Amino acid sequence: MGEHAGEGVEAIFLRKAIDIARTAKTFWLMKSPKARPAQVQELCKTIPTYTIFVEPATRGGARPTTREDPAREYSADGRVWCQLPEGISPVAGKIDTSAAALVFDMMMTTVNGTLDLWGYGDFSETQKPLKFILGCSTVCAIRKDMTPHPERMKSRYRGIVTVARLTKPYCVWLR
Repeated sequence: MGEHAGEGVEAIFLRKAIDIARTAKTFWLMKSPKARPAQVQELCKTIPTYTIFVEPATRGGARPTTREDPAREYSADGRVWCQLPEGISPVAGKIDTSAAALVFDMMMTTVNGTLDLWGYGDFSETQKPLKFILGCSTVCAIRKDMTPHPERMKSRYRGIVTVARLTKPYCVWLR
C-alpha cells in the first residue's frame, strides 16, 4: 500500500472512512490477478471477511499509482452495470478491463499490530504460501501454517496499517 496519484496513505484511508460514514460503503480500486471479483466473492460467501492492509517489506516497496482515471460504474458479474453510489469520493486509477474494486462497509485505521505472513496460504492454491510481488500486492488468503514451506516469503512480519470489512457484493468490476 503506497501513495496514489500524489495522495498520501493516511489521506486515502481518511477519505474512504468518510465515504463509509456518509454512504455506508466505499470502493477500493485494485488490479491484482490474485484477487479477481469472482475469487473474492467466493471467499466471502460463508464467513465475514476482512482486508488487512500491511506495510511493505521495505520502505518504498509499494509502487505509487500515477493514473487518476475516474470509474463511473461497477458490476458484480460483468453483465449488469450500476452507477457508483452518489456521495462517495472518486474511485480512480488506471481504469481498464482489469480494474476492480473491493467493497467495504467498515474501516479501522487505528490498528496497532503485526501480521505473521507465514500463518497464511494462497486461497486459490492452498498448498502454496502467500507471495506479494510488485504489481500483485492484493491477494486472497486463508489461515494456514506455512512456516515449513520452502517457498514462503523471506519477510515474515508486517505492520498492520488498516483493517476493512468486505460487504456485498464484496468485489466488483469497474469502468
